[in-house]
Parts: sequence; structure tokens; C-alpha cells
Amino acid sequence: MRRSAFLTLAVLGAAIGFAVAGCGGEEEATPTPETVVGTIETTETTETTETTDTTETDTTETETTETTETTDTGGTVEGDPAAGKEVFVANCGACHTLSDAGTTGTVGPNLDDAPPSEDLVVDRVTNGQGAMPPFKDSLSEQQIADVAAYVSSTAGG
Repeated sequence: MRRSAFLTLAVLGAAIGFAVAGCGGEEEATPTPETVVGTIETTETTETTETTDTTETDTTETETTETTETTDTGGTVEGDPAAGKEVFVANCGACHTLSDAGTTGTVGPNLDDAPPSEDLVVDRVTNGQGAMPPFKDSLSEQQIADVAAYVSSTAGG
């Protein structure tokens, strides 16, 4: 009787041990973040090879020239401040104060008190921040450049 009780307890203990060891571990861990924010500057490298064959000496000369082109992925559109004023009044004035535009919004920063740089305006209008939504899907690249040129040239005045 003792032997069967011991055997039953051993089997029961092993079953509990396997059950406990099998719990958890169902979540998958990844070494990369789910969201990546930022920009990547691209560089294109082109290699040109010229071959010259000289018939008198039966030799081949090879000259290798490497050309590197850098492509700037942002800020390539020239903004028009006059067009930017129209974009600002229609899209930004409800939240921002800017005396030149005649707007008195109080949700976002008062641009008369805190004049931003053109690059900062492009970033904020494109990507948003805090309570400000991104406008990259509702404004064209040209409209964003226009409003950035307008705000950076009139804010703080």
C-alpha cells in the first residue's frame, strides 16, 4: 500500500511540475520597437568604369571614378509666404494666435510670443506634437512649405 501511495504522489507531483513549467511564455518578445520615428538621409553611390584599349602595346588601362550624390529628403520645396497665409488662416488660426493673420486661437502656442524657425514649422505641421495633429495627409508638401515660410517670416512681429 505504501508503495502505490508513493507512486501515486510521485506521478501527481510530476504532472503538477509539468503543468507549472508549461505556463507562461506565450508572449513573443521582439528586439525592435513597434514604432520607429525619424528620418533617414539617403546617399547614392555611383561607380563609373572607363576602359581604354591601346593597340600598339596590347595593354588595357582601367580608370575608376567614384561619384557620391546625397539626396536631401526634406525641405526641397520653396515656400511662398503669401500662399502660406491663406493656408494658415484656413487650417491653423483656430488654434494659434498670429496677429498678421488676424487669428486668436488659444489651444496652441501664441506665435506672436514664440516665433518658430521654418524647419520647426515644417516638422510640427507635418508630424504634429502634443495636442497638434499631423497635417501630412491633409496638406500637400507645397502647402506645408508655404505655411512654414509665412509663419517663420511673420511670427514674433
